[in-house]
Order: sequence, then structure tokens, then C-alpha cells
Amino acid sequence: MAENSRFHIVDDEELKAIMEAADSKSTKNQVKYAVKVFSDYLKLINMDMAMVAALPNSELDDIIGKFYCGARKQDGELYCKKTMQAIRFGLQRHFINEGKCDIVMNEDFASSSRVFKSYSATLKQKGKGFVKHKMAIREEDMSIIQDSLDVTDPLGLQNKVFLDFMLYFCNRGRENLREMTRDSFEMKVESGTGKRCITLKDTLTKNNREDDLEKSQGGVMIETNNARCPVASFLSYVEKLNPECESFWQKPKSKVPTSGPWYCNSPLGKNKLGDKMKEISLKAGTRVYTNHCLRATSITFLRDAGFKDRDIMSVSGHHSESSLKHYARTTDKKKEEMAHAISSTINPNQQIQIAGPRAGPSASVRPNQQIQIAPGSAGPSAIVDPNQQIQIASSAGPSAVDIPSTSSVGQDLDLEAILRDIANSPRGTMNIPVNITNTSSQENKPTSFNFHNCVVHFHQQ
Repeated sequence: MAENSRFHIVDDEELKAIMEAADSKSTKNQVKYAVKVFSDYLKLINMDMAMVAALPNSELDDIIGKFYCGARKQDGELYCKKTMQAIRFGLQRHFINEGKCDIVMNEDFASSSRVFKSYSATLKQKGKGFVKHKMAIREEDMSIIQDSLDVTDPLGLQNKVFLDFMLYFCNRGRENLREMTRDSFEMKVESGTGKRCITLKDTLTKNNREDDLEKSQGGVMIETNNARCPVASFLSYVEKLNPECESFWQKPKSKVPTSGPWYCNSPLGKNKLGDKMKEISLKAGTRVYTNHCLRATSITFLRDAGFKDRDIMSVSGHHSESSLKHYARTTDKKKEEMAHAISSTINPNQQIQIAGPRAGPSASVRPNQQIQIAPGSAGPSAIVDPNQQIQIASSAGPSAVDIPSTSSVGQDLDLEAILRDIANSPRGTMNIPVNITNTSSQENKPTSFNFHNCVVHFHQQ
């Protein structure tokens, strides 16, 4: 061989190492676990992995089919369907890596594949087919969590940046967090608006093991010019990092130092990063959430906003739209709204509460209903004909609009302004277009308005 050859001769060991490096750490752990379970089973039939590797495909097919039906946890309980799928996948990757064959796609293993399909149906019948996916963070809890983050404190600032990063980039659990550095990000300027944007450089993830034409994790943090601006928090955090430590997630100091960096010259541990959202939610006093709940929240937000699955996939890194179906769950708030819609149809005499985002679901008033609004110190109450009572409330409490009881209707009390306040309430009282017409204002008669296709009468109590 020529001494200065432009080519490198790759041996089998190097080739195997390259192939294994293409797998993510989670995939390697999955293969390792599957081989351990299968090896434990083989001991019962006086065999080991080396022996089955030497078997012809027909005999290996028979053993694998029996293994599928006989696999159990250490306590003797059945595995759930999802775990069995993971074990099968792990064995498939193991035998491929060992140069044996594909035990899933090879036609020599058609019998064990039929057994696995039938056994999966059996597991589902026994209640082992249900998979509990991570829930999205509830809207009211997200607001409480955001309010609990103190960006003037080292830990609080880091938690704010962590929350923003996980939401905007739809990161999977603790994936790649430990490996991130300041160089993992780059800042750009949005064309047209000139707003600053933070993007994540292309990295290997569980679903992105190759160089795709479009980055799989294509999320962007953009400047919002408000107190919760993710870009402002990000830049403030980077400015306060310890320059001696390359890691992006560094251990925060217990308090703000008089000078110098806010963070120690040591990276945050992977377990600490893995439990980051759990600690944030516990400190905020909400229900306990995990890092993966933030991923579910991000996808849920984008779905509810009307973005198409293929666009969401460019941020989440999913390779198929079917994978996003796990996140397409109806929220409790939506279910409550649907229940109110059914109830208002079948039971017109029920009491309905119209509320903002925090107080509960909103109830709509049918056109041409007669509404009588009587001002009082507790706020307006509405009586809907026939005998339907509605309380108008906002997230701030039971009073949506403060109407003084001592005012005279049509004089000190500006009714049109009140209705406009309801229509344009920033607290989300009602989503009603401003369409107010004064239909009657004679003295000693109730003032009436045409409001959202409803006739509204104001009376002084």
C-alpha cells in the first residue's frame, strides 16, 4: 500500500464503531436492556446469546416467538405493550449490529412476527396496552410558574431561560442539555422587524441522527419587548455565565455576588437538569410537572394556535405526523366548555357562569335573547330569558365591571362605555365585538341597547 494514500482502509472494528456511534445514547440503553431480558430468558432454556447467534433462522424464529409470550418482569408481572415493543426493537438492533439478520423485517421471522402481533392484542385486552403520555402544563399553572421566576436571582434567571428554551425549541426531556455550550446558540435578526432571534445550531437528537436539509429542531426564540421576553432573559443569562466553564447550564451561586459571574465554574449535573421542571413546579406550588411536560405543552400550544403538523414537526423533530397524535389530547378546559354547550341546549333553566381563562369556560348567549342587567356593588348580573341566570366574571374575580350602585342610569353612568369595557376587556371577560346601539333612553324607562344581537335593558336598583 502506498505510504501517502489519500484513502484510509477501514477494518471491521472501526466500521462497527462508526455504526454504533450513529445510535443515540437512549437507543444503546434500549438495546442493552433488551439483550439483558432476552439473556435472562435464555438461561431458563439452557442457552445463551452466543448459542442462539449460531442457530439457523428457523430455530431462532421459534425461540424468539416463545420469548415474546413468556417475557415477564422480575416480579412476574406482564410487561406493557409499549415495553414489549421496545424490547423487540432492541433485539432487532442487536442482531443487525452483530451481522446476524433483521428479526422484524426478514421473512424467515414471519412466524415470530405473527406471534408478537397476536400477543400485543392479548396485552391490550388485559389492560396492558394503555400508555400514559406526559400532560401539557395547564394554562393557569403556566401563569403561576412564570410569575414565580425571579430573574434577579441566579437560580431564578436560569430557570426562566430553561423554561423558555424547552418551550421554544420543544426539547425532549433532558436530551443534549448536559452537552450544551454557549456556542450551541446563535443570534440572528428577523428580516422586516429587526427583532433579535436566538436559534439553536444543528445537533444530534434521538430523531435527528443525520444531516437533514432542514434542521429538525428549528425552533426560534424571538424578542417580545415585554417583561417575559425570552431573548432578554437569554442574553442576561449568557452575560452572567462563568467564562471559565464551557457548559451552558452552570451551577448557580446561592446569591447574587457583588461582582463577577453569577454561576460557578462547574456544570449542572445531568440528574439536576433532568429534574429541573419538577423543582420549578414544586417551588411555584402547582402540580408537579416534568421536563417532557414542557415538550407536550409546546406542541399543544402550537396545535391550538392552528399550526399544521408538518410545521410543528420542524420544531419538535418528529419524523411522522402520527407521532404528534400522542399530544393531541383535549384539555380539561375544552371538555368543560363542551359540557356547558350540551347543558345549555338540553336544559335552558340551568345557571351558567361566563368567565375568563382562569375562572373557567366561557358561555355564549344565543342571539335575540332578552338580557336584563341590574347594576350593583358586586358587579353586573344578567338574567337571560327564559329564566336563565348568567354571571359575568373575569379571571380577577366575580366582578367583571365595577358599576356604582348610586349612579343614575343614563346620567352619571356611561352605559355604552361599560359595554365597550366588557367587549374589550383585557382580562378575557367575553369575546364580543363592539356593536352597541341605544334603542331607548326616555326618562323613567329602562335604557336599552342592542348588544351582540341581544336586547339589553339596564335598571337602577
